Amino acid sequence: MDKAISGLSAVISAALLFSATAHASGGHPAIIKQVTDRGLKVVSSFKAVGGMTGYVLDSQGSPVTMYVTGDGEHAFVGTLIDKNGTNLSAPRVQKLFTDAKNQQAWGKLENSHWIQDGDPNAETVVYAFVDPNCPYCHRFRTAALPWLKAGKVQIRHIVVGVLASDSVAKASTILGSKKPHGAYIKNFETFRSGGIVPIHHASERGKALVDANNELMSELGVTATPGIYYKDGSGNVRMRLGLPPESELNRIMNP
Repeated sequence: MDKAISGLSAVISAALLFSATAHASGGHPAIIKQVTDRGLKVVSSFKAVGGMTGYVLDSQGSPVTMYVTGDGEHAFVGTLIDKNGTNLSAPRVQKLFTDAKNQQAWGKLENSHWIQDGDPNAETVVYAFVDPNCPYCHRFRTAALPWLKAGKVQIRHIVVGVLASDSVAKASTILGSKKPHGAYIKNFETFRSGGIVPIHHASERGKALVDANNELMSELGVTATPGIYYKDGSGNVRMRLGLPPESELNRIMNP
């Protein structure tokens, strides 16, 4: 069973037993209020099979689907499948929750504290949450170098400090440097020998910027570095946690 769903069993149980035809504010059946009163947020609703109304809910950053019967008397939480075993809930979650969340994230990424890497006029833009001590971040940039050098891609590194005891000091030194890109490259080139050495005055200047990036990373639910955001060939914002395999890297760099 999905962790988000199983973790909600106690929260949802009252709603499943609740019976009412009255409608709460916003046009939702009162049974939905029994759930939202317990901390879940309605993201969107849609017409489902059998006269039911489906709801995509946000549970502390994780999507949950809930289906309410046509009379508003009963509801169930979980995945809806058809007779062939096709998951009917997944496309709704992808479009109404994941895609919408990623699209909103793009604007926040643009306004974060990032370091420009590659041609600033390159059409393909990639954002990446990176930690100075992250070996996979180092490997990601190494793999991306052919596209960066060709001027086809620009990577905007959102430097965070989350992995090691000196990550914040290193990240703050990079963002607080008079030449942040140069400091980032220095950390990249000396990574295998320990990376950049924290400098107190630069670290003091950059600390607030790193704190803001760390907060954004947490807000967006990015749980690993590199945390990569990019747009696919249709312009949809996608998110990838960790080092992508070669096939996926090609899709990211050649949307």
